[in-house]
Amino acid sequence: MRFSSLLSSLALLLNFTTPTLAQTQVPPGVTFLYNANITVGLSVDVGSIPAGNVTVIPVIGGALIGPKVSGKILAIGADWGLSTPQGSYYTDMRAQIRTMDNANIYVQMSGLMQRNDGLIYVRATFQTGAQNYWWMNYAFAFGTMRASGTGFMVEMWHLNY
Repeated sequence: MRFSSLLSSLALLLNFTTPTLAQTQVPPGVTFLYNANITVGLSVDVGSIPAGNVTVIPVIGGALIGPKVSGKILAIGADWGLSTPQGSYYTDMRAQIRTMDNANIYVQMSGLMQRNDGLIYVRATFQTGAQNYWWMNYAFAFGTMRASGTGFMVEMWHLNY
């Protein structure tokens, strides 16, 4: 069976139709989630590994404010950053949020500094058992992170779907 025939059969089986220009989907919108100021402690140089140099930067506090979620960042977590020989920086930050109404939300941000201006593009995932924030378990969140005098400034959005 030719590949195009296989795709056609699969499309019929799954009840898909080929979109026309009039059927083109509208891309999802975005909603501002929060601004965060993350305070960090003294970094620990793990050293060089085959992919580059690893530095661990402890998260020691901070705050976030947004229209649907606001609170403080607890002194639990760190950024396990990788600096490559090519000059790229990959962040892998994990932190704990305590909301104003005492819900706990675990956040993990990962991403890449794509230019040498210090701006890191991040994606975030959240985990919580709090019913008021349950939607965050499924949020597709993204944003920017930039070093500040005491740590990092983060601006985060999520897709509307």
